[in-house]
Amino acid sequence: MSQSSLAAVQGELVAVAVPVPMHTALTYSVPPESFAVVGGRVRVRVGRRRLVGVVVERGVDPPEKGTVRAVDEVIDEAPVLSSQLLELAHFVAEYYLAPIGEVVRTMMPQKLKPWGRPKLRLSERGAMARPSLPHAREIIEQLLENGSMHLRELATRLPLEVGELEPIADELLRRGVLATAEQRRAGARYKAGVELIPLPGEERRELCGRSVKARAVVEFLEQAGRPARVDEVTREVGCGASVVRRLVKLGVLRTFTEIEAVDLGRHVLSGGEAARKIVLREDQRAAVDALIAGLDAARFQPFLLSGMTGAGKTEVYLRTLQRTLDLGRSGVVMVPEIALVPALARDLAERFGSELAILHSNLGSSERQQEWERVRRGEARVVVGPRSALFAPIDNLGLIVVDEEQDASYKQDKAPRYNGRDLAMVRARASGAVAVVASATPSLETRLNVEQGRYRELQLTQRAGIGRLPEGHVVDLRKEPFKHRPGEIHFSAPLLERMHQTLGSGQQVILLRNRRGYSPLLLCRACGEDFKCADCGLPRTFHRRDRRLVCHYCGSSVPEPTACPECSEAALEPIGAGTERVEEELRSLFPDAAVGVLDRDAARRPGGAAAVLERFGRGETHILVGTQMVSKGHHFPNVALTGVLSADTYLGFPDFRAVERTYALLTQLAGRAGRGDVPGRVLIQTHHPEHYAVRNALIADDASFAEQEMRFRKAFGYPPFTRMVLLLLRDTDHRRGSEKLQEIARRLRREAPDVRITGPAPAPLERLRGQWRFQLIRRSSNGRRLREVVRSVALSGRESDLVVDVDPYDLM
Repeated sequence: MSQSSLAAVQGELVAVAVPVPMHTALTYSVPPESFAVVGGRVRVRVGRRRLVGVVVERGVDPPEKGTVRAVDEVIDEAPVLSSQLLELAHFVAEYYLAPIGEVVRTMMPQKLKPWGRPKLRLSERGAMARPSLPHAREIIEQLLENGSMHLRELATRLPLEVGELEPIADELLRRGVLATAEQRRAGARYKAGVELIPLPGEERRELCGRSVKARAVVEFLEQAGRPARVDEVTREVGCGASVVRRLVKLGVLRTFTEIEAVDLGRHVLSGGEAARKIVLREDQRAAVDALIAGLDAARFQPFLLSGMTGAGKTEVYLRTLQRTLDLGRSGVVMVPEIALVPALARDLAERFGSELAILHSNLGSSERQQEWERVRRGEARVVVGPRSALFAPIDNLGLIVVDEEQDASYKQDKAPRYNGRDLAMVRARASGAVAVVASATPSLETRLNVEQGRYRELQLTQRAGIGRLPEGHVVDLRKEPFKHRPGEIHFSAPLLERMHQTLGSGQQVILLRNRRGYSPLLLCRACGEDFKCADCGLPRTFHRRDRRLVCHYCGSSVPEPTACPECSEAALEPIGAGTERVEEELRSLFPDAAVGVLDRDAARRPGGAAAVLERFGRGETHILVGTQMVSKGHHFPNVALTGVLSADTYLGFPDFRAVERTYALLTQLAGRAGRGDVPGRVLIQTHHPEHYAVRNALIADDASFAEQEMRFRKAFGYPPFTRMVLLLLRDTDHRRGSEKLQEIARRLRREAPDVRITGPAPAPLERLRGQWRFQLIRRSSNGRRLREVVRSVALSGRESDLVVDVDPYDLM
C-alpha cells in the first residue's frame, strides 16, 4: 500500500459487505468520531455510487492495493444482523459461491429504520435552556453546531464515556430540552404512550398529591410493569387524558410515541376450527413425543415427518411449537409459497395470538418492518413465511419446520441461489434446535438422508378424522374421440360426468392447469406472426383479462392487437389454454357454478391469494382452477373431486427432476379431495397412463415410486447420488458468449479431468432478456472438491455475466 493511501486511513478499518457482484467484502475506514458495529449498516461509496452495506468484520488489515475510503455514514448503533445470522451469511456465500453483499441484502427487509438508540436533537426550546446538570451546556453546544447526533458521537466530543452520558441525556429528554431525531414513517399512524420515571415510591405519591385518579394511574403502571398507551391507561383507570398530562408535567410520567400496529388480517384466513379439541391419534402422539424429547434434549436433531396427505401434520407442528414456547425458545415454520401462508397463519394465530409474526415479500414495507422489529424485540416468537422467514432475527431458536420440503420453490432462482430447506438444517445446527422437514412425498435427497441415518423418520399412517384417500381414475387421452390443436385443453367425458355429479351433490371441485394467462400463444392464421418477445425470442402469453401480451420471462408487455401488425389481417387466434381460458370454458360448461382462479396473477390482485381461498372456503366458489398453487397445503373438507387437465405438461420438461415433480404434484393435488365426510376422487388426464409417476400417484404407492426413481438417478449419476453445479453464461453477442464458456470448460477440464462435465451447450431457453445463454453442468460425488474447482477457475475471472448455481433445481 502506498504512503498516500496509508495517510488517507483514519480510524478503525472495517470490512463492509456491499450489494455488488463481488465475492469479498470491501475495506473502509470509520472516522474517529463514529462507531460501527459488526452487523450494523453503513453508507459507503463504491465507484460513483453511494450504497448501503453491512459491517461484517472490524479491525481488518489495510488492502495491499488501492485507496481506503472513509465510511460516509454509520446508520445503526446496534446490529441489524446478529452474529448467528452473519455466520449463516458467510456459509451461504461460501457454499453457494455467492457475493457476500448480495447475501446480507437478501437477509433483511429494505428501508429498515436505523437500529439502536435514536439520534438526539435539541427540542424547540432546548437552545435557550439553561439546565443546571453537569455537561448539559456542552451537549447543547455540540447539537447546535452539528445537528442531530448519536450518543456515541457526542461522547467522542466530550470528556465523557457513553455510560456517563446516558443518564444526563435521559434527564434532558425528560425535561424536554432534548428530543429524538427519529424520522416518522410516511403514512404511519402514531399513538401516544407513557411510562413511569424511576423514582422512589413515596416521592411518586407525594407528587401525585391527593388525586385519587392520579394515584390510580401510577398503581396501574406499577402493576403492569411496562409502558402503556395513553388510551389504554385512561380506559383501564377510568380517567381523562388531562390526568395523564398533569402527571407528565409533575415529572411522574414521561411520554413517547409509537407506531400503531399494522393489521395483517388480509394475509390470514378467517374461520378456523381451533375451538374444537383435537385428540391426537396414536401415530401423531408418537411423533409429537419424539419431537418434544428432541426439544428437551436442547441439541440439534433433524427429523423427517412423512405420511399421506391429510394425515394431520399441522397439528403435530402446533403441539411441538407450544412445547418450544413453554421452554422459553422460539420457532420458525416455513412454507414453499406465499399462497400457503394465510391458512397456516390462521391456525398459528388461533394458538399463539400476538406471538405470531408473518414474513414474506407480499407484505407492504411498513408491514415487513413492523414484523421484523417485533421478532427482534422478542414480542413474536413464532414466525411463518416462505424461505425468507429463515432469516428472521429470532432469538433462542428451538424449532424449525420446513413444510412441503420437496417443493422446488425453496430454491431461490436469483442470487444468492440458496436452498431454504437445506439452510434450515444449517441454522438449526448452529442454534442447537430441532429441525423438521415434512412431506407426503419427500424429496429424493431427504429419502437418502433417512436411509443413511442422518435424519430420523416419523411416519403418520392414517388420515385425520374420518377422511380417506381419494379413489384414483386415469383418462387415456389417446383413446378419447376428439380432435384438437396441440396445447389446448380437453374436458373428457369422464371428467365432465364426475364434475356434474360432484357439483350436483353440493360438493366442490379443484382443477389443475399449470399455465397462467388465457393462452400461451396468439397466432395470426394468415401469416404466422406469433408475437415473440424481442428480448427473449419466445412468444408472449395472451392475457385476455388485461388485454395484453406478456412475456413471462422478462415481464415486458404490449397491448392486445385488433389485427396482425405484419399483414393487417384480422386472423388472430389464441392457441393453447391457460387458467383464464379454462375459467372461461368452465363458465360455459357449468353456467350455474361459481369459478375461481388461483395463480400468480390472482395473488397480485387486491386481497391476494387469501381472498380467493376465503371465498372457496366459505363455499361461495364451487370450482377452483389454478396452477400448482392449488395443490399444496389447503384443507377444504367439502372438496370431493380434483382433476389434472394434462399431466403430460409436467412429464415433458427437459429436466432430470421432471418425473419427481410430476409425481409430487399429482399426489399433492389428489390429497385435496376426500378430507371431509364425503369420499374423494382424483381424475388424471394424460397420454401416458402407464408412466410410473402417474400410476403410483393414483394408487398412493410412495415406496414403489421412490424405488424406481432412485434406480434411474443412480444409474445416470444424478443427485442425490452426486453433487451438481450449473454454470450459465449470458452475453448479448452469441459467438463471444459461446467462446467464453468454451474457455472456462477447457480450464475446468485441465484442473479436474476426473469430474464429469455436460456441455457447454445452448441453454434450453437460449435467449432471454436480450442475452444469449450457454450452460455447462459439472457433477461429482465430492461436493467440496467440485465447489473448490469452480471457485478457483470459473470465478477467478470475475465474469459479471456468469451465473454459478450450486445444487440447481432449474436447468432451463
